[in-house]
Amino acid sequence: MDVIIPGPSIRPFCAGIGCLSRIGKELYIDFDPIDGLSIRSLNDSKSVFGSFHFEPAFFFRCRSAPASSVEMPSKSARRRKRKLDQKLREDGNGSDNGDGAHDDDDDDDERWTVRIAMKALSPVVRQRKEILNLRITTQGDHLAFEFKLQKIGGSVVRVTHKVGYSSAQGVAAVTATDGASELVVQPTVLSTMLEPLKRSIEIAILVNETHRLVSSVSFAHDDLPDDGASTLNREKQNASLKTETSVSYDDLVEVHYVGHGNSSSGSSGVEPPGDLKEQVVLVFTLKEFKAFLQYCSQAVVDQELQVSIQFFWGGKPIVAKTVGEQFSAELVMATLDHKLLGSMKTSATSTAVGSAMNRPSGTGSRH
Repeated sequence: MDVIIPGPSIRPFCAGIGCLSRIGKELYIDFDPIDGLSIRSLNDSKSVFGSFHFEPAFFFRCRSAPASSVEMPSKSARRRKRKLDQKLREDGNGSDNGDGAHDDDDDDDERWTVRIAMKALSPVVRQRKEILNLRITTQGDHLAFEFKLQKIGGSVVRVTHKVGYSSAQGVAAVTATDGASELVVQPTVLSTMLEPLKRSIEIAILVNETHRLVSSVSFAHDDLPDDGASTLNREKQNASLKTETSVSYDDLVEVHYVGHGNSSSGSSGVEPPGDLKEQVVLVFTLKEFKAFLQYCSQAVVDQELQVSIQFFWGGKPIVAKTVGEQFSAELVMATLDHKLLGSMKTSATSTAVGSAMNRPSGTGSRH
């Protein structure tokens, strides 16, 4: 692998690694000179998956090996060769001397997947100033990250970090989003809403279609309904601090709420809750979601990347996505089964009717 990332693009790339470091202990790098480069991570419990994909146009250079070691054909030439080989095989005109198998091996050689310990990459992700470019190359069984720094007076300083890697199978999250509900938001809006809950390990997000509100509340498994709980335990739960925050649909970019389950929404496995027309409750871990929102708000200078959040109901994954210039990112998180939650409400929904009556006419949710 031999790629060069120009100065303005280094921040979203390194910030992507930093975001994934909040998810798992290992970074998976999947590289193909035609498809581009993907970095991914999966947490230990396999409940959170993060992925960033950078297209070939994101890089100043994107090829399989350094020019000094091998002369690579152009990408267009490789595409033409693949199409010709495919046509020959379909027509039955391919040679029987093993050339076809050799071509397949070449294609496999171009795709390259490795695994790196995340803690070894901490020097790579720290912010630097006056960077001209970042070059990433394979050097034996190591990856070399070479930063070229332009100092005052015109001198150029090179800083290289080398980390060991091992070959690996790729990791991916397969989840359908056809027919899902969707929130499109500015990341700072959600970050502000979740800031008071920053000490929580898990949170519950309530999307209430009836009151047109998105609420969040700190969540603990002691909050789950338990008819057998003692009076003392219930008194302790009632005495504990519960922090709630909420935003109106009007504060979001776009809302598309699907209040029914059907075959196209991937409803197999976890049946929809009975109150789906009114609201949905999603319980998930906060740390990884906060890191993703922070990436979307800070990875690109002077620009926020809008976040699309797609969901069905508790027990089915949430998928958060964002798209930048020649790159994209995705976060997939498991949620707690709604059958374990019982009937969950927040104080925001109980007071929403009065707030709505006091709201000036002509303001409604964005659908």
